Amino acid sequence: METKKVIVIGAGIVGLSTAYFLRKQGVEVTVIDNTDGSSNCSTGNAGYVAPSHLIPLASPGIISQGIKWMFNPESPFYIKPRLNRDLIKWGLLFKKSATAIKSKGAAQVLYDLTVQSQNLYEKIMGEEGIEAGYKKSGLLMICKTESALHHEIELVELAKSFGLEAEVLSRTETETMEPSVQYNMVGSVYFGCDAWMTPNVFMGEFKQKLEQIGVKFQYNTQLDRIIHKAGKIDKIITSNGELSADEYVLSAGSWSPTLMKQLKVDIPLQAGKGYSFTLPTPVVMPKLPSILTEGRVATTPMMHGLRIAGTMEIAGTGLNINERRVQGIIKSVKEFMPQFEEQDFSQIETWAGLRPCTPDGLPYIGRTKKYKNLLVGTGHAMLGFTLGPITGHMLSEEILGRKPSIVSPLLDVERFA
Repeated sequence: METKKVIVIGAGIVGLSTAYFLRKQGVEVTVIDNTDGSSNCSTGNAGYVAPSHLIPLASPGIISQGIKWMFNPESPFYIKPRLNRDLIKWGLLFKKSATAIKSKGAAQVLYDLTVQSQNLYEKIMGEEGIEAGYKKSGLLMICKTESALHHEIELVELAKSFGLEAEVLSRTETETMEPSVQYNMVGSVYFGCDAWMTPNVFMGEFKQKLEQIGVKFQYNTQLDRIIHKAGKIDKIITSNGELSADEYVLSAGSWSPTLMKQLKVDIPLQAGKGYSFTLPTPVVMPKLPSILTEGRVATTPMMHGLRIAGTMEIAGTGLNINERRVQGIIKSVKEFMPQFEEQDFSQIETWAGLRPCTPDGLPYIGRTKKYKNLLVGTGHAMLGFTLGPITGHMLSEEILGRKPSIVSPLLDVERFA
C-alpha cells in the first residue's frame, strides 16, 4: 500500500506534535513554516503544562474587567479599538460565550484536553530522551488581596471536582513552600497537578527528534495559494514551489484565519499578543512557577533563568513591542516580589508572540466539513503549549481513520459558521 503523505502548515508545538504522531505510524510528513521556527509562541511562553487552567478566556466577568483595563496603558488586557469587521464579529461572539453555563461546559473539555496532553508530554520525553527541565511540582497563584484569593478559592473547588490536586494556602504556608521569595500577598492557591519546562529547549530537541525519524522541514517558506477542486485540497503554492499531499493540516496559529479565507471557511480568531523576557541571574530564583494573580503575570524558573511573561493585547498581527505594557509587567513583578528593583530589568530583551484566541476560548481541532482532506488545529490562546501534544494526537487519529481521543462539538472547526 502506498504511504500516505501529509503536509503540516505551521511549525509550532501543534504542528510538530502532529508530525510526530503521524511519522510514528509511517506517514510521510512535510512541515512548512514562513519563519525559521525559532521564535514562535511555542518557544517564548511561560512553559506551563497546566491542567489547572480550566476556565476559558471567555468567562463571566471578563468583559466588565476588560473595560476597566482598557483605560490603563499598563493593564494586562487590552483590545485596540478599530473598525474591523472580523474584530467586531469576534467581540460579539466573545460576549455571547462569556457566560457561567458556557464556561462550565468548557471546563470539562479543557480538563480532558489538559490532562491527556500532560500525559503525552511525559510519554514523549520519556521515550525520546528529551531533557527540557520538566518538573511536576505544582504552580502557585499568588494573591495580593482578599478578593483575588476568594475568587481563586472558587477555582480550587472546581479543580477538586475534577480530582485535581489543589489547595488554599495562608501567607505563612506559602512562605514555607517558597521560602526564598518575599511575596507581597495575603495568601495563595497551590495547584499540585501542574508542571512546567523550558519551552524553547523542548522545541529544539523535539525538532531534532523529528528530523531523525524522517520528518521533512521547509522553513522560511511562504504559503501563497491553496488550490482546491471537488471539495478537496489539490495542492499548495509556496515561495519554494508546489507541494501536494493526501491530507493537509493547518496549524498556523494567529495566521490561520487569513489562510482559511482563501478557502471561504470562516474561523473567527484574533491574535492576542503576549510579551516575555528572561532574567539570566535574578536576584532571587523561585522553586515554583507562579502567577501574580491581580497582575496576570507569570513567572517560571527555567533552565537558563527566570522567565516573566504577561499581557493579552488584541491589536492585529503586528509584532511591535508596546513598552508601556512591558513596563506594566515589570511594575507587577516589583509590587508582588519587592526583592526586585528597577535596575534588575535594565538589560532585558523582550520577546513578543501572538496567541490565537477564539471567541469562546476553546481551540479549533478537527476536520473541516467543506474540504474532506483539510484539518485544523489552532485557537488555543494561552494554552497552546499545554495543549500541543493532545491536539497533534487527535489530528493524527483523524488522519489515520481512528476515533479521536476526545470528541466534542465545542471543538468543531466550523462551530461559528
